[in-house]
Amino acid sequence: MEKDTNDATVYELIQLMASLNDTRRAILLALAHIYPRSVSGVQLSRLIGYSGKSRSLYRGVISHLQENEMIQIDQLTPKLYAIRINNEHPLLTILVDLCRVHGKHSRKMYLKALEEE
Repeated sequence: MEKDTNDATVYELIQLMASLNDTRRAILLALAHIYPRSVSGVQLSRLIGYSGKSRSLYRGVISHLQENEMIQIDQLTPKLYAIRINNEHPLLTILVDLCRVHGKHSRKMYLKALEEE
């Protein structure tokens, strides 16, 4: 029965990810791979392949993800925010776990991209 519960939860995660647009999905995948690390808006923009000029495009996306409790944002200074995935969200906890176990190569790539700034 435990296997059925796990399969059902993974299915719910797949449905959640499928319901998101490309940008939201890219943000969650990037943050899940680098968890528990948080990033600034500029770093997140680079991780998902947005140019600096495109940052204004994802502000609404970030707000939406925060409203839906998929990400957490801490304001460090008036202009600097620390953004991380909400690991307390039941489905995103599974995403983080999947990324830890099966996404080691991707994690290295994301972390390398953060170091190259």
